[in-house]
Amino acid sequence: MKPFVRRSHLVVDATRLDLVDESWTHDADAIIMTLPDGNARIKARSGLTNSIDIAAQGGAEVFIQASRAVTYADLLHVNTAHFSGVVAHGVESATEITEVAKALDGLEERLGLPESGLHIIVLLDSGAGVWNVREIARASERVSSVGLDEAGLCRSLGIGQTAGFDPFEYAKGRVIIEARASRVQPIGLSHPCGVPGFADGLDEAEVERLALRSKNLGFAGAICPDASWAAHCNRAFSPPEDRLEFYRETRRLFAEGVARGTAAVPYPGTTMMIDVPVDENARVNLELWERCAARDAEKAAAVARAKGSYLAIHNLER
Repeated sequence: MKPFVRRSHLVVDATRLDLVDESWTHDADAIIMTLPDGNARIKARSGLTNSIDIAAQGGAEVFIQASRAVTYADLLHVNTAHFSGVVAHGVESATEITEVAKALDGLEERLGLPESGLHIIVLLDSGAGVWNVREIARASERVSSVGLDEAGLCRSLGIGQTAGFDPFEYAKGRVIIEARASRVQPIGLSHPCGVPGFADGLDEAEVERLALRSKNLGFAGAICPDASWAAHCNRAFSPPEDRLEFYRETRRLFAEGVARGTAAVPYPGTTMMIDVPVDENARVNLELWERCAARDAEKAAAVARAKGSYLAIHNLER
C-alpha cells in the first residue's frame, strides 16, 4: 500500500449540511461522513456525492461510515472520484472485510478508479472483533487503519466508562500491536477521550496533551470528536520540529561511523550511543516528517484553490 498521512479523521454528520459545508476548512487529513439509520439514511444518500465533493475541497480524503448490512446500497450513491473508501463499522470477522472489499472492487470498476485504490478503515465494537483483529487487519490489502469504537464496545460488553478507569487498556494495546505487526495504521485516542461527553469543552492545551499521549501509546492517528481537534492531532502525530536537526545529525554521524567500520558512535555532548535502532528511528521520523510536510502543503494548495473558486463565483454573481 502506498504510504499515506492520516493523523486526523474528522467525523461529520452527512445530514448536517452546515457542518458539511465547512468541513473542508478544518485542515483534517481525512473526513468521515456518517449516515443515519433507517429511512433517514435513504434520504441522506441522495446528497452523498455532493457532500463528498464539498468535503474534499480542502484536500482531505473522504470516507463514508458504512454498516456491513447496507454497504452495497450506500456505495451505489457514490459517483465521484473524490471518494477515498469506507469505514467498516462493527466488523467481527475477516469474511466481512472480504465482502466490503468486493463492494469497493465494483465501485472502482463502475467509476473507472485505479484498482485497489480505495481503502477500508476498520472500527471494532465487539469482543469478537477485538479477538479477531489480526485476521481482520490482514483480510484485504485495502485495510489501511484499525481502531476501537469505545462507546459501541461498552454497549456490546455491557460495561460502563468513567474518566477515572479505562476498561479497554488491553483492547487498545492489542489493536496497536496487531496493527503495527500487520503494517496497518492504529488509530485512537487515549483514555478518557472515549468517554461520552468528556471531550466537550476541553481547552486547547488539554487537547494537545491528550493527542500527544495518544501518539505515545502507539496510535498513529485519531478520530476527532470535534473539528477543533484536527489541528492538534496533526501536530501531535507529526515528528516534533525541534527534533529534526537531532535526527539529521544522528543519521550523518552513524553513516560516518559505518564508513569507518564502527557499529556504534557517540552523540557529541551526551552519553548516548548511536547504533542501528537509533539510526533507524531517526530515519523513520525524518521520512514521516517529509510525508507530513508534503501532505500539509497539498491541503494548503487545495484550500487556496477552493477559496479562489469561491471568490471567482461570488464576483460573477455580483
